[in-house]
Amino acid sequence: MTGRMTRPATIVTGSSRGIGAAIATEFARRGHRLTLVARSGEQLDATAAGLRALGAEAITVAVDLRQAAAVETVMERATAAFGPPDIIVSNAGTAPADKVERTTTAVLQATFDLHVAAPLAFARAAVAGFKERGRGCLMHLASTAGLRGYPFTSAYTAAKHGMVGLTRALHAELAPAGIDVYAVCPGFVDTEITRNAAAAVAARGKLSADEAFDRMAAQNEIGRMHLPAEVATAVAQLVEERPRGCVYALDRDEPGFVDEPPIADGRAT
Repeated sequence: MTGRMTRPATIVTGSSRGIGAAIATEFARRGHRLTLVARSGEQLDATAAGLRALGAEAITVAVDLRQAAAVETVMERATAAFGPPDIIVSNAGTAPADKVERTTTAVLQATFDLHVAAPLAFARAAVAGFKERGRGCLMHLASTAGLRGYPFTSAYTAAKHGMVGLTRALHAELAPAGIDVYAVCPGFVDTEITRNAAAAVAARGKLSADEAFDRMAAQNEIGRMHLPAEVATAVAQLVEERPRGCVYALDRDEPGFVDEPPIADGRAT
């Protein structure tokens, strides 16, 4: 990475629990000044308190990113606390699962709002400052659902494909200005959301929650569940090392980029 920042100002959305909290914790250990974003203010405050106990500087912004002014609010609060952000991690999301017959337009819209519209809004809000400084990073937490299809997840899979497509488009546009844009694609991750999904399957009476969980894990190429800390480490390494690439497949024995950048990134090597 050229022009390495010693204490980056970093926004992490969906950071009250699960993958987002793990990413925030990893960044805290690496000295980032953190703006934590989620809908649940109580959970968010608890996460922030834990990070401050590690010596991190962290503020919280409790907003629903599906609301029109939410991204503007986050950017204003983050900039007031730490100056213009250097890194924005778009992790907030939802994972609806149902038969296509019961997947409504409203469900699809809400899923796209979090996985596609919010990351685009952050890019729109941050890009002028990134260009002025000649650096910046947009990190999108995607999924193998952005690279393939899974049954009973039509809204989620479509939204994650949208997020991956958005990442590729932003990379193609912004890399010449020295701005890095990545999508990280893990498989199923051992989080509360995943375990709730397993419990929902069990409630239908066909499998136990443990059996459903094991079947999810078996769909990962690595043959087990990813851990939030593994995802967080991969994200932190990409942010620090800034390799050339765009879509990073984590669900492999040897994780790596699934495609090369379509254009030179314009940075010194």
